[in-house]
Amino acid sequence: MKIHRYTAGFLAVTLTAMLSMTSAWAAHRSDAEQAIAEAKAAHDKAAGAGADVTESATLIKQAEDLIPSRQYTKAIDLANMAKKQDDFALSKSSGGGAPAAASGSSADAEKAIADAEAARKMAASVGGEWRDTGKMIEQAEDLAKAGEFDKATKLANLAKDQGELGYAQAMHEKDAGFPSYVHFKQ
Repeated sequence: MKIHRYTAGFLAVTLTAMLSMTSAWAAHRSDAEQAIAEAKAAHDKAAGAGADVTESATLIKQAEDLIPSRQYTKAIDLANMAKKQDDFALSKSSGGGAPAAASGSSADAEKAIADAEAARKMAASVGGEWRDTGKMIEQAEDLAKAGEFDKATKLANLAKDQGELGYAQAMHEKDAGFPSYVHFKQ
C-alpha cells in the first residue's frame, strides 16, 4: 500500500510538471498569423518583381488551412519555408545569388538586430537557443553603434538564422526519446 501511494504521488507530480511544460513548447495562433503575414508580404514582393512564386503560394495556402485545426507550429514552419523561397526567388530575379543582406542604413541594421533578437527569444522559449546567438547580436549592436551598418546587418542576419534554426531544431527534437533497444537498469 505504501508503494502504491508513492507511485501515485510521483505520477501526479510528473503529470503536473509535464502539463506546465507543454505551454513552453506550444506555438500560439498569433505567432502563426504573424508568420503567414510575413510570408504573404515576401510573396507579394517577389511576385511584384516577376519571380516564380507558385510553390510558395501553395505553402502559404497550406499554412492558412492549418489555422482552424490549431496546428500552429506546422503553419509557422510552412510560412517560414514560403518566405525563404520567396526571398530567394526575389534575389534570383534581381540578379543576386543570395538575398540582399544589407543596404547600408542604420534603419536596416536596427531592423535586422530586432529580428535577430526576436528569433533568439523564440528559440530560447523552447530551449533551443544556440550558444553564440546572443553574442552575435551584441556584436551587431556594437558594429551599428560604430557606424558599420553593413557588417552589423550581416551579423544580425546570421544571428537571426541561428535563432530560427535553433527553434526548428528544438521543435524537431522535442518528442525524441531513446530507441527501443536502449534499456536502463533499475
